[in-house]
This record gives sequence, structure tokens and C-alpha cells, in this order.
Amino acid sequence: MNKLLLIQPLGSRPRLLQRLQAADVPYFEQSFIDIQALRPAVTHLTTTDAVIWISKNAVKYALEAGLKLPRQVAMYAVGPATAQYACQQFKRPCQCPTFEHSSEGLLKLPQLTDVEAQQWCLIKGKGGRELLADSLVARGASVRSLEVYQRVKKPLSDAGVVQDWMQQVNRIMVSSAEQLAYFLSELPPHADAWLRTCHWIVPSERLSLLIPFVQDDAVTVTQSASENAMINALLEDGN
Repeated sequence: MNKLLLIQPLGSRPRLLQRLQAADVPYFEQSFIDIQALRPAVTHLTTTDAVIWISKNAVKYALEAGLKLPRQVAMYAVGPATAQYACQQFKRPCQCPTFEHSSEGLLKLPQLTDVEAQQWCLIKGKGGRELLADSLVARGASVRSLEVYQRVKKPLSDAGVVQDWMQQVNRIMVSSAEQLAYFLSELPPHADAWLRTCHWIVPSERLSLLIPFVQDDAVTVTQSASENAMINALLEDGN
């Protein structure tokens, strides 16, 4: 019972998987979410001062929808992987928090504190938190949310894999509240005892509070969902 369970979109962190393989760390990888494209309400943001990319999927599906950004539109992202991807795709800078890769961290950037009378656009998936929009509006900005994809639950195709996890997994890494909720919904009631024995690795305090049946010392909070943060947490945890 010494395997890691990675709950994340399949193929989303190739460097993490490479590091695990190089270190001979055995793992399972499972996603409980499928991504579906949405047609956005607009594709030309001609009057926008700045956009915030909520995820790499936001960049990917905005491009597929034909979104055009004038050169003067500033770009921001919650985390470094999304910022790098947006920068590569749109050939311009994209800023993100240095350490705290979250909506809370993004809101601490000086560029997001003085936004009076500015036009901002959040490019995102359907649903999700409203913290960024509400905070920018409170600071005097006009905010539009552009939904370019949606997440749908991906049920387990083989329920027998849960038994394998319960017998072999002692660490669980999960990067989103939605993935965590769907994962827990697929478990039988008697899985509670197994969950109590696992060590968890998560990117935020907010997500750690959603984990049932565990003590504080059984959770490592990385403060970021980036590959580097997750890799470092695993290495510090003994692998």
C-alpha cells in the first residue's frame, strides 16, 4: 500500500508524470471530469482593457472559438502554467501571482487594485467561483464573464478500480474541488476508513477544508497547482 493516486485531467501535467516515473514512484492517474467546448457569446473584445484566463482550458477553447484580442488588451492568469500558455498562444506578456497561485493571490497584484471604470473580461469554464468578478466590481470595474467550456462528470468505467486504490494507495493528490467531489461520490461508504489512512496533497487551504475524515497533519497544502509545486511536495514527502 504505497502508491499515489493522482486525481487530475489526464495528460495535464506531463512533467509531473515524468518525474514520478524517473523516481520510480508508482501511481494511478484518474480524472472524474470531461471537458466540452461552449460557443462564447462574443469573440471580439474590442472595448476590453484586460482579460483574466482562469485556466489553460480557457485559453485553448477561446482560441478554438476564434477569440480575437486587440494588442492593447492586458492579460492576467491565476497560475504560471496558464500564464505561460496564454503568452505562447497570443505572443504577448501574461502576468500572474509569483507565489500564491489562486484568485486571492491574483487580486493582490497592484494592477488589480486600481481598476476604476475599466472593462475586464474573465475567460473561464461554466460555473465556478465568483470571487474575481465580485471583487473587481467592488473595486469599480465593469466585468464580463466569457464561458468557453464546461466540465461534466466522467463516471468510472470500471468500479473495480476503487478496490485497487483501497488496497494500494496511501497518498492522494487532487487539484480541484470539483474533481474531489466527483471522486468522493464514486466511493462506497466503507471507503471512509481508507481515506483516513491517506496523506493528501492539495494546492489550497480552501480545498483542504473539503477533505473529509482527515487530520490537519495528513494534508500538505502547496499554495499552488503548478507542476513544480506538486513535484516539490511529493519530493518533500519522501519520494
